[in-house]
Amino acid sequence: MNKYMFLTMLFPALVYAEPKAAPFMFKPDQCVALEQGQSCFIDIEVAWQTEVKGDFCLFIDEVKTQCWQSAQVGLWKNELEINADVALSLKDNKHQMIYSGKVKYAWIYKKRKNKAVRWRMF
Repeated sequence: MNKYMFLTMLFPALVYAEPKAAPFMFKPDQCVALEQGQSCFIDIEVAWQTEVKGDFCLFIDEVKTQCWQSAQVGLWKNELEINADVALSLKDNKHQMIYSGKVKYAWIYKKRKNKAVRWRMF
């Protein structure tokens, strides 16, 4: 009986413990266009957190987008126009990758070969 009392005393602590924040999170992780090849527009939010303070930069497809000095956490929000998968990465001041991820590009309809409308009588 004593071991069950211990578990019931421990269980509430496990239930109410706050979950740890993800060290690198971005949303949404997918962008859907109506037709293959069309541009897709998304409002993206990137949040990151590290163990130590430092100088970090966010890169989108190897293009420096945003930098933070002496930071341990960061948040970036913006609109992206994409028509292919996009790589996101957080790098330190020595250009070593800390975190990385990918926003996937998807479409609903395949690209039509001929845009002209064809009419047939029979």
